[in-house]
Amino acid sequence: MKGILAINKAGYIGLNNNLPWKSKTDFAHFRKMTLNSKLLVGYRTSLTLPHLDAREIIIYDKFDITTNYNQADWCIGGKATYENFCDRFTELHISHINDETEGDTMEPDFRNLNFNCRIYHYYFDVD
Repeated sequence: MKGILAINKAGYIGLNNNLPWKSKTDFAHFRKMTLNSKLLVGYRTSLTLPHLDAREIIIYDKFDITTNYNQADWCIGGKATYENFCDRFTELHISHINDETEGDTMEPDFRNLNFNCRIYHYYFDVD
């Protein structure tokens, strides 16, 4: 499984279960990377997701012991979902957003990140 997230210069990844900024170039990057994939997402984050065509959404439920979350290609958040699954990441794709808007959710704690995980960095401006 791969992880993909966007973080701004202030260290935020979210505001009200959404992104605190708009970046068409980052959205296009996210679409290109995740198209035709299975996406793992936390419940609260799933409530505010826009329609993601050509992608299957798997909603993480910490009380569900029957779902095989390993079938997901990508973990797309939120914070707790990143933290719970980062030990399985083979790749982590981080979009750094040139923005300092305050949010309510800071970057995840990746102290349990898979030791062999490859990390990729991308840089995008806001609209």
